[in-house]
Amino acid sequence: MKSRSPLALLALLCAASLPAYAIQTDIKVWADVDTTLALMKADGSALTDVVQMSHNPANGLTAWSEQVRIFSNDTSRNVDVRLGNDAVLTPTVAATGAVPVPLTVSLNKRALTVAAQEFKASDLFDGAIPGASIAMELGIAQATPGKIAAAGLYEGMVTVVMAQTTSAP
Repeated sequence: MKSRSPLALLALLCAASLPAYAIQTDIKVWADVDTTLALMKADGSALTDVVQMSHNPANGLTAWSEQVRIFSNDTSRNVDVRLGNDAVLTPTVAATGAVPVPLTVSLNKRALTVAAQEFKASDLFDGAIPGASIAMELGIAQATPGKIAAAGLYEGMVTVVMAQTTSAP
């Protein structure tokens, strides 16, 4: 009769006491695909879709900015850029008397509004990175710097809309 090692017996008992099921983890993956244009961080990574603006009680909101590039499938075409709606922070959970805070949005130091502005292909695309524009600053700031009178949570959506012009320059 063969004797079993105590270590092997212990391993067998431990294995028998483990659950007989597996853990499942689901990860939702999504992509917003436009085959013509994309606004991304200057390094080509996705632009942050949530920004928290800091508040200084003496001066109001601190401006936010990020270096970005426009990536395009046709660098010979001009690009129209506009806001999808006026940029404003609206009080959602705030003290009595809270009012909306208008914001300014700029791209490459040019103020963006709901009216399209044309960015010339010759100014954007220098060929240094194939399909990518020059690095530009995308900025969001309080339209009229100053104190915000009512404490609370203010939220808003900044929508930047881009389209290639219908004809090459």
